[in-house]
Amino acid sequence: MKKALFVFTLIAALVIGGFTPASAKAKKNKNIPDGALSYNGHYYYYFEGSLTWEEAEAECEKLGGYLVVFANENEEKAVWDYIKDKGTPAWIGVYNAGSIDRIYQTVDDDWKTSNGSKLKYTNWVNDQPDHQNHFVQNTYDMWAAIGKPEEVGFQILDDEKSLPCLWGDFDDNYFVNNGTIKGYICEWPVYEIKVETKEITVKKGKKTTISYTIIDKAGNTKVKDAKASLKSSNKKIAKALKSGNIKGVAEGNCTITLKYKGATAKVKVTVTPKKKK
Repeated sequence: MKKALFVFTLIAALVIGGFTPASAKAKKNKNIPDGALSYNGHYYYYFEGSLTWEEAEAECEKLGGYLVVFANENEEKAVWDYIKDKGTPAWIGVYNAGSIDRIYQTVDDDWKTSNGSKLKYTNWVNDQPDHQNHFVQNTYDMWAAIGKPEEVGFQILDDEKSLPCLWGDFDDNYFVNNGTIKGYICEWPVYEIKVETKEITVKKGKKTTISYTIIDKAGNTKVKDAKASLKSSNKKIAKALKSGNIKGVAEGNCTITLKYKGATAKVKVTVTPKKKK
């Protein structure tokens, strides 16, 4: 049986783009622990503990993050350099959602990510994932963890021995109970709210919309279906409605503040008189 999803090498993460410790000023999320790794607009932190994969994911979600998902080799290298001496194998945010036939003991591979993104990058050890021993141990769920090559598989090819880390598949009962899994890695994205205009005008009694886009600063990618909360500095001038619209109440000026997972933006609202008939 092979072990969990493991990330690999790391040669000078300081050089490979963006490896810096998280400072109090830089952190956008108050739940991110001191000492977290900052890389390419995201934060990462290793937690020690023999939790199941689902327990670890729940802990990350409580803190506003998710189990780490690697977008590419450079990100994996940077994170591995940060956690390699902290205790591995460690859970990462990849799990198998494939169908299981308990009679014929077969499993379809349909690997998903904890943050809902498409799984584009993998680093499995030789012949992984293999689901071996999952049926022997009477466990059917499979998750991924990161660790050294010798920690994630029985058959290590010569060209794999030089790699700092690889991925393997684990069930999260047997390998947690026997102490194989040492911890888990949480990841936090940092978001930015980009408003179309910083000043808008609305007539008294009328409604208008603030156009904005929420961006994940890692890769400057748009967050699909993300919605910010809106709050008015003066509800007697303009109200922020649950629909996301702004309604002019009385003539004057106020500010609408948009918030989304640590990101904020402000828009000045001017309410003008009703058009006379």
